[in-house]
Amino acid sequence: MVFKRKEQIFDIAISGGGVVGSTMAGLLGLQGFQICLICGESKPKWSRDYYHPRVNAVNHASIRIFKYLGIWEDIRKKRVNPYYQMKVWESDTDGSIQFTAHELRVPHLGTIIENTVLTSSLFEFLRQQSNISLIEKSQLEDISYKNEYLHLRTHSGHEVSCRLLVGADGANSISRSLSHIGKKQYISGQHAIVSEVLTENQDGHTAWQVFLPTGVAALLPLDKGKFSLVWSCNDLDFRTLLAQNDAAFCESLNTIFKGRVGTILSTGKRSSFALMQHQAESYIADRVVLIGDSAHAIHPLAGLGANMGLLDAACLSQILGESKQNGRDIDSYTVLRRYERWRKGENGLVLNAMRGFKFLFGSSIQGSRMIGGAGFKIVDRLQPVKKTLAGFAMGNIGDLPYICSASKNADI
Repeated sequence: MVFKRKEQIFDIAISGGGVVGSTMAGLLGLQGFQICLICGESKPKWSRDYYHPRVNAVNHASIRIFKYLGIWEDIRKKRVNPYYQMKVWESDTDGSIQFTAHELRVPHLGTIIENTVLTSSLFEFLRQQSNISLIEKSQLEDISYKNEYLHLRTHSGHEVSCRLLVGADGANSISRSLSHIGKKQYISGQHAIVSEVLTENQDGHTAWQVFLPTGVAALLPLDKGKFSLVWSCNDLDFRTLLAQNDAAFCESLNTIFKGRVGTILSTGKRSSFALMQHQAESYIADRVVLIGDSAHAIHPLAGLGANMGLLDAACLSQILGESKQNGRDIDSYTVLRRYERWRKGENGLVLNAMRGFKFLFGSSIQGSRMIGGAGFKIVDRLQPVKKTLAGFAMGNIGDLPYICSASKNADI
């Protein structure tokens, strides 16, 4: 339902209409809450003839969330690409590790899905819900407190009153800033280069990742011979690589992947973004709660960012739904603190683990890289450890919300 009136009262308002924010709106809407979603753009466009450069490595837990919303079939019919193997190695040593769906006894390791596939399916679902209103092409501008309600004003002139605001508006969160919540930030000194890559390798279901002295490069399969490249590197290399012509850039890729994916034939338009990790000092404030990148941001080397945000949404939805059923105020500190205790610790563990991985493998310090390479060899032979690591990455292990239980179907 499109927002029509200039002022309206809702149970919950959500700032941010990306994958995490729109999923949050859908989960809360199914529980009968009156929802307002403030999103910066209108309905995302997806084209069958064009691969969007921004993709997500969607794990089993996230697939279960989309199935719970009832949109998985629509997503699947548009375009998803499962991967059954992941091959990871360290460039300066012979250390490597391989994960396969067969050895882990799962249908797949995950799926590569374009961002526009997810957001277009989510918005089509949201528009059909009578208790969800959308404010499009707008963003949150101000927060004030009036009696039992939080009063929001958007830059488009809309005014919204709600019991609770969910901040899902990204790493530079307006919700977090207006709520005076600080963050602990880790500057990586790196940028990521993103592009579409065509190779001779026609295996369309294997993900490749190489740890380099100055960063990490990954090829995520989109189709036979077609990959999405995410190459994180230090600022000096980043500027050099961006300035290269297409032929020179392909040669740089062929050098680092050393023929493992066949000859890299061409690349598409390159885009880039700065890499940082952060963790909000608190996930909650007075009638405000943060999810996704508003609460935490992570290095893309493990492809966990969007999946962590979707778990935030599922956990918060479960807590708010239970509170509603038990007659508790959804904006109470006690209720919101349950969510913070649940997710902040788990997200912090992942953030610290990724910083450790980056130090061991994405470092120019030779000693750390030798240790990391040896660690790859050891873990690759220790099946229980390997299965545990893969289980966490796939969203089958951990303190999961009930809709993400490993007992629920995550098939394609």
